[in-house]
Amino acid sequence: MRLSPSVEAIPRSGIRGMAALAQGRAGLLHLEYGEPRFFAPEAVRRAAAQALLAERMVYTPTEGPAELRRAISAKLRAVNGVDVDPERVFVTHGGVGALYASLASVLGPGDRILMPDPCWPNAVGQVLTLGAQPVFFPMDPEHGFLPDPERWPVDGKTRAILINSPQNPTGVVLPRTMLERIAAVARRHGLWVISDEVYDQIHFGPPPVSMLEVYPEGTLAVYSFSKTYAMTGWRLGYAVLQPGMQAHTTKLVESCYSSSSMVAQIAALAALREVGQQEIDVMVVAYREARDRALAVLEQAGQKRYVPEGAFYLMLPVPAGTSSEEFARALLERKDMVVVPGATFGKLSDREVRLSLASGADAVAEGVGRWLELREEYLRTRA
Repeated sequence: MRLSPSVEAIPRSGIRGMAALAQGRAGLLHLEYGEPRFFAPEAVRRAAAQALLAERMVYTPTEGPAELRRAISAKLRAVNGVDVDPERVFVTHGGVGALYASLASVLGPGDRILMPDPCWPNAVGQVLTLGAQPVFFPMDPEHGFLPDPERWPVDGKTRAILINSPQNPTGVVLPRTMLERIAAVARRHGLWVISDEVYDQIHFGPPPVSMLEVYPEGTLAVYSFSKTYAMTGWRLGYAVLQPGMQAHTTKLVESCYSSSSMVAQIAALAALREVGQQEIDVMVVAYREARDRALAVLEQAGQKRYVPEGAFYLMLPVPAGTSSEEFARALLERKDMVVVPGATFGKLSDREVRLSLASGADAVAEGVGRWLELREEYLRTRA
């Protein structure tokens, strides 16, 4: 008897791996998880508590209640600038569920999908589980972590492109001009674009442009309540499908988990209707402050490279000749600090470690200082 070879091929997430190494150790500086340190807004928690006391929690429609899908459609119009019929909205078990529903709806065994390096590892694992083949395109730090779509290796087996903006792990926001170049490649070859936009409301400049606006006829977009509303544990997200796809995706989701949590959906409806932009801005300002503090420490040391414009992450290089895994473990053992090795996100990013800006400005500034200390120790040793 054997286990599934497609699952065997999935590497363990380095994010969870580093957290496991740190488990049980006191006094550590935790900069590994991309998780808001805030409570979900009071209106969200109140709606959930009242519903739990007043209502029986039951199965909901697989695609989500109509009332919530209408509210999401209104949000997409107001925030993302796209007019999406509620019938195209599909509520899922977390943003990761929206990503899986989108990928599994268009990919089959042997299909190829273009994916960024670096890339959120869960997406790679999902592609491998489907029996599809990830083909990575570089997002090199020397070019601002931006891709070069005209050089992508598209062939007859290529079926889709995955993009993520604002991006985890770099914090890069793809400008409209870049999205237009990607859309041109997709149109030329008849490719789907799966656009991971879960950080759409966490940005430090102009709002990110949605791929739904640039390539409306071929984009499947992925969103989440986790980041914007500090609702990671509520596990609710949604996908925007193409017209006519709902029955196809409903069969898929029914076979996976039937429907999403009723209480989480009630809480999400409250988030959309009752949480004002000022409450979201409080969190975004905190992430911006952490970013700016980190960049100030880097600039003072002459090590500033790029400016993350969204999400809440910062990539820092490791000394030449050192793997990201070795350096991340050294930070843990010698500097009592937990970060994520860049190898978690791809081969190119094995030259980096990722810090989460969600941990607060003081913690992030301290973490950058410890990174600098260890880097100097490595350089002195090898001089």
